[in-house]
Amino acid sequence: MLRKQQFEDYLKCVPDLNGLTPSEISKLAAAVDEEDFTPQSVIIREGEMGDTFYIIIEGVVKYFKQAEGEVGTGTAGDYFGHKALLTEDKRGATVTAETKVRCLTVGRQDFVSLLGSLQELQKRGADFESIHKGEDQGENSEEYKYQKDILFEDLEKKFASSNGHAREIVLGQGAFGRVQIVKNKQTGETYALKCLNKSQIIDNSLEAHVLDERKVMMMVDHPFILKLYSTFYDEKYVYFLLELCLGGELFTVLRKAGRFAEKASKFYSAAVLQAFAHLHSKNIVYRDLKPENLMLDNKGYLKVVDFGLAKVVTDKTWTLCGTPDYLAPEIILSRGHDKAVDYWALGVLTYEMTAGYVPFYADDPMDVYQLILDGDVKFPSHFGRSTKDMIKQLLNQNVSKRLGSTKDGIQGIVKHRYFQGFDWEGLLDYTLKPPLLPKVTSPEDTSNFDEYDQEEGNVPDNSWTPQFPGLVVNGKSVLK
Repeated sequence: MLRKQQFEDYLKCVPDLNGLTPSEISKLAAAVDEEDFTPQSVIIREGEMGDTFYIIIEGVVKYFKQAEGEVGTGTAGDYFGHKALLTEDKRGATVTAETKVRCLTVGRQDFVSLLGSLQELQKRGADFESIHKGEDQGENSEEYKYQKDILFEDLEKKFASSNGHAREIVLGQGAFGRVQIVKNKQTGETYALKCLNKSQIIDNSLEAHVLDERKVMMMVDHPFILKLYSTFYDEKYVYFLLELCLGGELFTVLRKAGRFAEKASKFYSAAVLQAFAHLHSKNIVYRDLKPENLMLDNKGYLKVVDFGLAKVVTDKTWTLCGTPDYLAPEIILSRGHDKAVDYWALGVLTYEMTAGYVPFYADDPMDVYQLILDGDVKFPSHFGRSTKDMIKQLLNQNVSKRLGSTKDGIQGIVKHRYFQGFDWEGLLDYTLKPPLLPKVTSPEDTSNFDEYDQEEGNVPDNSWTPQFPGLVVNGKSVLK
């Protein structure tokens, strides 16, 4: 963080970069290279074509012109070659290292790819940052439109079974709780109830994650993102009342199919991409993409679920989190990360759906990390050329050159030839035929899920009271 801040301070001192917004300065600071020069070495030579800009961060340089001889010196904080950001032109002077010199460098092509041309950036209006910094429409700025006035006691949690005994229908079971089907006794509507064990949350210091999950879900509104209807908590659990998707996990569908045809992979990748576009417009980084976190609704359309690792990030964050197979290099190396990690994960997902296995696989997570850092992606023979090209660009180790992170943003992915001819309007208005239509016979049909037995969690824990409405005492909502 300190290193990046230092780079930002150097960049802010360059008059030609005054037109950049703070977020652009941050992106540029993350993209610059460091280059060392030995004493008496020539850094640039007069008359050569120039395409690289230099900022001195250590050492002393001397400037020479053929007609005039030595014309000056430069030290830490000074810069040269800045005209290379505007145009490819001949160098006007020779610059040599008087001592050992270290410089920040950025090439014009990389600069343009990341931010656009410097001429365009300098001509922008002063209100550019306010337009592009993203909306933070949280629960406090306006009423969350999907909130349902449902009392906890109005949720029927047990359903009649074939043997005549009432039972809970559990859709999933994990380390921190379970997800089950519940029915509104008043309306008959069915929902998914996510029950998070408070003892497990406290033992793993995940209280902030639970609060973030609720906050993020109340900020979003998109057809391919699971809806949150209400939250509750009692002495033992925190409850999230969620939209019910009975088509099952994409993970299960993929494992049964072995792998998807490219057309099917494209359909699901496009839905994830649209969900990411919405999240990123609100500065939300998802950070947990994988087939297990993608559900199918009754119509076969995809929903992004589980926002436990999602976070509002306006610059960078350094938390190590995610699934090993899907981690971007910058997370593994603790270099700080932003929404670009979601584009990397999209590349991994597209590969896994089309191949039937992930691009970086090993039994030991440490070996997986090494494979990711090596970046050697091998493609099966059935992959099309455009598929390989998009995945390669999404799995670019250089964050500033990764597809989705350049000046075109997420539109760079949308416009890639992999999606050429794709019906985006049909996807968004649900008229595009999905690759698979799940069989769902009733609002209680769990045939697309594995069977789970209900497991009781740890003893009640009263030491944490979540800071949101929804207190439940003795199975009944306490209204305030």
